[in-house]
Formats: sequence, structure tokens, C-alpha cells
Amino acid sequence: VDMKNVDAMILSIIRYWKRIGYQPPRDIVLAFFADEEAGMTFGSRWMTAHHPEVFAGCTEAISEVGGFSVTVGDGKRLYFIEAAQKGIHWMRLTAKGRAGHGSMMNEENALTALSEAVAKIGRFKWPQRYTSTVKILFEKIAKATGKKFDENDLRPLLKEIGPTARMIGATLQNTANPTMLDAGYKANVIPGSATAVIDGRFLPGYEDELNQTIRAIVGPDIEIETISRDIALEVEFEGDLVEAMCSAILLHDPEGIPVPYLMSGGTDNKALSELGIVGYGFSPLRLPADLDFMALFHGVDERVPISGLHFGVHVLKDFLENS
Repeated sequence: VDMKNVDAMILSIIRYWKRIGYQPPRDIVLAFFADEEAGMTFGSRWMTAHHPEVFAGCTEAISEVGGFSVTVGDGKRLYFIEAAQKGIHWMRLTAKGRAGHGSMMNEENALTALSEAVAKIGRFKWPQRYTSTVKILFEKIAKATGKKFDENDLRPLLKEIGPTARMIGATLQNTANPTMLDAGYKANVIPGSATAVIDGRFLPGYEDELNQTIRAIVGPDIEIETISRDIALEVEFEGDLVEAMCSAILLHDPEGIPVPYLMSGGTDNKALSELGIVGYGFSPLRLPADLDFMALFHGVDERVPISGLHFGVHVLKDFLENS
């Protein structure tokens, strides 16, 4: 699902077109990028910076993690199309103190200072911030399930989308999760410094809030270094391309309900946006109602239902031939 399924669907469509001699209505650039999971430095970022001519004339793009079904209520299927992405700020925190023997008193223990800062970050309750994409999504969830829509607090509706709530819940606020710790080399030596890595994700328009809040939490004595940073994105869920995506889904699932959503992660569309290319996540899959789709990403048994692939191929084919 992350994302060989997209490759398989696209390649099968291209092969079919080649066999029958079909010419699509407009030029299509099929780009396979490396390095997306590690910041896109040597993949899409490299291509847009050093070979923008490859994308000359391109105005729109589709990529991974969008168009998958989520069953709600009495069996209604919502098809989540990615129209926004959180930004990324991976940061390294460093606390410095006085090195010394582990048997002695030490009020300048770097590890203690860092641990306190990391714990505060991990326990911090971020304020709710709802973007336009998120509001549209939750309004449609409420309508499909017959539940109340309260634009001031969308959290009660999360339970209506099952396991998908793990990702969507993270799009209601900024997040900052400690992911790595490093300090010391011997049991009886107090280290002179200690480091931690924080995976920060910010909503479109809320990068300053993330950075300022982290600084306020850790205080002035902890150094903050940027490891990697990338933009947040949000595009309008309207226009001919969106209409084509929705129409293709409805052609193969007339009872489906296409909806926009904000992704907690990011895709190569961020790099393409720097060339003015408007991107969406659209790799359609009709999934079993009881499948925990979110658990498959980077999972031990990452896989995709064959029936979902068959559905996706037909939807993508009709989309590409009519967009």
C-alpha cells in the first residue's frame, strides 16, 4: 500500500494502452521517484531542482494514498482523496551538562534535563486547529452517518471512521512525537551531553505554532537543530481534475462518496508543488469494511487486497482516459 500498489496499477494501464495502440487525451509524465521515505532529497527534490524540464507543461499530478474506501455507518463507503498534507520538522534536541562519575552528586546532568524536556513534549496537549479540508471531510462524515456536526469540536466523529481515526485524528492538530534518544557510553559515567529526535508535524498555516511551542516547552537551555523540514500543502477540492476523480470512482461504485482529506504524512507532490503543479493523492482502492488499512503502512505484513487492485485499475484507467 506504500506504494507498490500504485506502480502495479499504473503499469498495467500503460501496458494495456500500448497493446491496443491507445493515445491518452493529453500528455502524461510517468515519474518513478526514489527516496520519498527519507526526505525526497535524491528523488523528486533532485528532479524538480535539476531537471524541471521533465515536467514542462505539467499542471496537475496524482500520487499515493488517496481514493481508498472507508466504510461508515450502515455500510456507506467514503473514498478519501488526499487534498492536503501536514508539514514536517524533524528536530534534534541537545542538552549539555557536566560530565562526571556516576557515584557523585551532579545537578547538571544532561540526561536528566533532556529526559524532562522529552517527557513534556510527549505529554503536551496540542490545541485543535481545523483547516478547510478537514472541515469538509468531517461535515461529510456527519452527513453519511447521521451524526451531529460541531465545527468547534470534530473529535466525537472520529469513532465513526474506525482505525482510520489514527491518521485523521493527527490532522486535527500539530503533533510532536519523540522517536530517538542517545546518551552515555558507560554505566558509571554521567554524560556531558544527551540528544533526542522529535518528529514534528504541522498543519498548513501552523508551522510557527509548532516551532514556538517546542521552544517554550523545552526552555532556553536545550539546543534545537533542524534535521529535516518540509512544507505543508492544501489545495482546493474542486475543478476539472477533482470532478474526473470523483466521476471515475462513482462509475465503478455508484453508492460511493468521494471526500477530501488531509494526510498526516507527505508525498512527492510537495516537491512538484514548487514547480506550480497541483497534486492530489489518488490511488483508488475499494477495501473490505473490516480491514485495518492504516495498520498496513510500514507494517510487518504490508499487503493490499487483490480485489482492491482490480477496482483501482479500472477507476484509474477511466480517470486517465477522461481527465
